[in-house]
Amino acid sequence: MNNEKYYGCENPEAISYLEFGSINLIKSKKDIWGYWQDQEAYDLYMFARYARDLLLFRKYALGGYYNVDEFYKYVTISAHNKLMDYILKYAGMLVIKEKGLVCESGSSLWGWIEEAIACDYTFQNGTNIEKIRKFHYIGSDISEMMNDGAKAFHPDFRMDFSTEYTLDAVVDDICNRISDRLALFYGLSVSIRYAIREAKDLVKIAEKSDISVYNRLSLSLGDTMMSVYGTGKTVYIISLPELVSLLSKKGYKAKYCTANMQREKDGKETVRVSVIISENTKMLDKFIEIYSECIDKSLCIQGVEQGEWKDIKYLK
Repeated sequence: MNNEKYYGCENPEAISYLEFGSINLIKSKKDIWGYWQDQEAYDLYMFARYARDLLLFRKYALGGYYNVDEFYKYVTISAHNKLMDYILKYAGMLVIKEKGLVCESGSSLWGWIEEAIACDYTFQNGTNIEKIRKFHYIGSDISEMMNDGAKAFHPDFRMDFSTEYTLDAVVDDICNRISDRLALFYGLSVSIRYAIREAKDLVKIAEKSDISVYNRLSLSLGDTMMSVYGTGKTVYIISLPELVSLLSKKGYKAKYCTANMQREKDGKETVRVSVIISENTKMLDKFIEIYSECIDKSLCIQGVEQGEWKDIKYLK
């Protein structure tokens, strides 16, 4: 196995594993029926996890009863059980042009499609379903099993995939094989931490995307940091000062949301925060408008907060 590709380094200090078995409560005995390591363990666990969510949101879409309260019941039992997670991705889809190229870092089974359709039934009465179906989806996932699953679950969608393991290489691969321009790039929290190496990686994505959206992006208030995540894989927490400086030099605008910020989850002087980046100020404003409208409709849910969108240079 290629440790560099899966773990992010040649000599990992931890490994991923999956164990299945039983515990006899009378005899206090544990029996292991199956044990897997590395990419195989990750695939078997994550495939089941995300297939469950995909089918869950398909069930909601087919149910015919759409409102925020009902949608939230499904959100709370999904892998990513924060309503903001779904609205961020959905707002990104609505703000871009039709038939655009949409790329997700760590695309897994492309369950994002089912999530977006569920969001559209909830917030827009299904008026954008056809637009969601017509995007060209670019999956970025090192797992061939996940990519094969994504295609099997979505036979009528246009899809391509990159199995490169760093963001820098993913962008190069897409530009060389598929297109030199993305309409939307999206990255969720740990998926970005696996694939990123330096702040300049996000600038490179900004140069090739109409808009890029990051959900709970991990940032260091000092230098870029490296650590090991609970899955056993190496993660990177990039330097906020360096990112702000590079974006400013290139003329890109970036805003962060004050809602659902998490401090020191990745160590001292770190913050996880949702960020949007584009050279088009009007596109950022439109994204915020769409996002805010959806959040306004969701304020009936306990814990949902509107927050403010501020220039990233003010993030401390």
